[in-house]
Formats: sequence, C-alpha cells, structure tokens
Amino acid sequence: MKKVILGICIMGIAGISLGAIYKWVDDEGRVHYSDKPTDKHKTREVDIEPGPSPEEIDTARERAERLKQRFLDEPVKKVVDQSENENRLAQEQYCLESRHQLAVLQEMHLPVYRDEQGRFRAQWQYDTYRGKREYLDDTMRAATIKQAREKVAASCKHPDDAKAQELAREQWLRSEYCATHRVELEALEQPSARAVRQDLEEKRRLVKMYCGE
Repeated sequence: MKKVILGICIMGIAGISLGAIYKWVDDEGRVHYSDKPTDKHKTREVDIEPGPSPEEIDTARERAERLKQRFLDEPVKKVVDQSENENRLAQEQYCLESRHQLAVLQEMHLPVYRDEQGRFRAQWQYDTYRGKREYLDDTMRAATIKQAREKVAASCKHPDDAKAQELAREQWLRSEYCATHRVELEALEQPSARAVRQDLEEKRRLVKMYCGE
C-alpha cells in the first residue's frame, strides 16, 4: 500500500495526469488500488490532491540548490576567514618583533650583540642572557640598523610611526625588567638564600608589575 501511495505522490509531483484512482478491500481485508474499478468488491474513487505546477517545482528546486550551495560555501568561508586572521596576526607579530630588534640596535649607549638564536640583545644591568655572544662593531651595527628598518618597512602598515616605535621600545624594556626580576625572585626563594620576608614581597611586587602576574 505504501509503495502505491508513494508512486501516486511521485507521479503527481512530476506533473503526470493519472486520471481516476479506485480503492477496494478484498475478502481477506487487504486494501487494493487501481486505475480501473472492480465488479467483485465494493469500490470507491480516491480523491487525489493535484500536485504542484511545473513552475512551483522549478522554484522549489532553485531554492533547494541555493540552500545547498550556501551550506557548501559556509565552511569554505570560515576556513578563508580563519586563514586571513592568522596571516594578519602573524604579520602584526613579525612587525612587533622587527620594531623590538630595531629598538635594541638604536640604544647607542649600550653594547649590542647577537645571541645563539640570532636575536640582538643589549648588554646592560638587566641583561639575563648567559649564552654565547657575537658583538657588533660600529660598521656592522650601522648596517644592521638599516636592515632592521627595512624589515619594519616591509612588515608594518605604518613603518614611520614614531609612537609605535617608542611603544615597541617600552615593551622591550619591560620584558627585560621582567626577566631580571624573575631571575632574582627565583634566587631569593631558594631555601639557602634565607631572604627576609620584606625582600621577597618587594621582588614579587616587581615581578607582578613588569610581568603582569
């Protein structure tokens, strides 16, 4: 019975004219459908609602296709947006690192060296680096400053922004203070140091201030 009804629905949707459909019940109680009446059993004509017009079918297909395409495009859009956001963040980080390196090189009153990872560092009272050093002479330093400026120009949207460069310098100084106070706090917290409570509290305050903890 379900197959017959399904077939009727499909043919109706397809816009095919079926004519009259008849229904009867045989002696065993089974329901039958046919396009012709029978004389053996009581038969009645089945009312069939007309199916949608060809225009309605085309409209429904177009809408379904639009919905399908939207669901297909949405994950792609999310991936593209995520990739663009990651690229933007990476570009901003590279810009900031380039500004930090330029800030170090421009501290002309301090000796500057290259560490084992190739980063430039300044030798001063807050320097915590203990690895191998390659110091820059005046000629090499001038050439390196030029290269650092070129990196800033290539990676930053506003390379000539003096405020942005000064902010980068302040961030670099803050990171140096943070590293120094961390090292000193770790030393004070050793049992063998026998540090007084006041010194520990002051050093913890400085770590919190410069490291944001």
